[in-house]
Amino acid sequence: MANRHAWMALLYLLASSAVIAKAGRDETTMLVRLRPDVKRQAAHALLDTPSTQVGELLVPGLNLYLVKVKKGRALDSALDDLGGHDEVVYAQKDHQVKLRYAPNDEKFPEQWSLHNPNGTAEIHAREAWEIVHGGGKDRAGNDVVLAVIDDGFDIKHSDLVDNIWTNPAEIPGNGIDDDGNGYVDDVHGWNSQANNGEITSARHGTHVTGIAGARGDNNKHVAGINWNAKLLPIVGSSGRTSVVAKAYGYVIAQKKLWLETGGKKGANIVVTNSSFGVDDADCEADSFPVWNDLYNEMGKLGILSAVATANEDTDVDAKGDVPSGCSSQYLVTVTNTTPNDTKTQFAGYGPKHIMLGAPGTAIWSTLPGNDVGTMSGTSMATPHVSGAIALMYSAASVSLADRYSTSPGQAALELKRLLLDSVDKLPSLANLVSTGGRLNLARAVEAAAKY
Repeated sequence: MANRHAWMALLYLLASSAVIAKAGRDETTMLVRLRPDVKRQAAHALLDTPSTQVGELLVPGLNLYLVKVKKGRALDSALDDLGGHDEVVYAQKDHQVKLRYAPNDEKFPEQWSLHNPNGTAEIHAREAWEIVHGGGKDRAGNDVVLAVIDDGFDIKHSDLVDNIWTNPAEIPGNGIDDDGNGYVDDVHGWNSQANNGEITSARHGTHVTGIAGARGDNNKHVAGINWNAKLLPIVGSSGRTSVVAKAYGYVIAQKKLWLETGGKKGANIVVTNSSFGVDDADCEADSFPVWNDLYNEMGKLGILSAVATANEDTDVDAKGDVPSGCSSQYLVTVTNTTPNDTKTQFAGYGPKHIMLGAPGTAIWSTLPGNDVGTMSGTSMATPHVSGAIALMYSAASVSLADRYSTSPGQAALELKRLLLDSVDKLPSLANLVSTGGRLNLARAVEAAAKY
């Protein structure tokens, strides 16, 4: 039996280019959030102990530090020691985070999710594009920016290159933080693994990004959900929670700078895409508090976060999941649907935590080397939704746009409600997702335009 299980596991690895991890953790690092009034000098004094050594300030807005446990010291003991200080909001383990997509076993007509010849299972993209042709700008003429946190991006792909965000206030390659945002040479985004502006290429992130925002109507490759959205690539999905936190920290910094400078610096990020996570993990437990903090901090700035659920037939409500089992009101949690308008066998569910389905099976999109191909998983379902949110911002009515300019956090929640209220109700998704339905892009865009 053991040999049979090992053989089955090997077959699964051969069929998939990524393996989804359970809630593992790095036993040498932890994340510590300090009270806002604790300044850097005091933080270093507190966090440098016989057991621990202070590391990076991961997210300044949360006063969140990476702390290393010294050799020969126990992680649990160090957590207990730090957790007893009044200055510490919480200390948590640095959990492993893995990419999310399932084996690509079936082939379907190209981009069936956008327009299906049989008229079923699609998200009605063509009808949405009649309402807002391509998207890319909001009512005030600001770029609509979609931030993708993933493992890497081919930003020179001919179907992505024209949509990749460029930092106009940064001079490439001079080694100087020209715009004063805390990041040196972040010309096209940030690499939170390498702590520099070099955007490395990878298959998963390139494919995810193309689904959300590949250039449309250009006689090349595929069409994304929002043809003209500015795509902000951030390398940082695979590794540890601390890497993800730095990636989201970059999003927070860029949006804050955009708001503080009236759009002269930073980026008008309206949505993030996160196709990664930790299976069977309780987001509401003491060991995962930073995730909700990050989504809430982005949400207050008017940023919704579309996140993928697990790629296994698991009840997230019962077993948990990070981040799709988190409680932040700014999350939009997504599972994977098929051309038959059913949840795929390899996807999580739960009417409390998982909100809607979106096509994620055999989806055509961009691949490194100026290529295209199909991949499957909740990773592919989620950019349908993040792209939809970006397109809704492009189509937003004057009243909704005004609301966003004065109360971005509240306007983001209103747009989320419009998205969820506009799904196609499906018997196959009843009692599996909170809306009981699958994304309908046309109806969502129309709702934002008429709000």
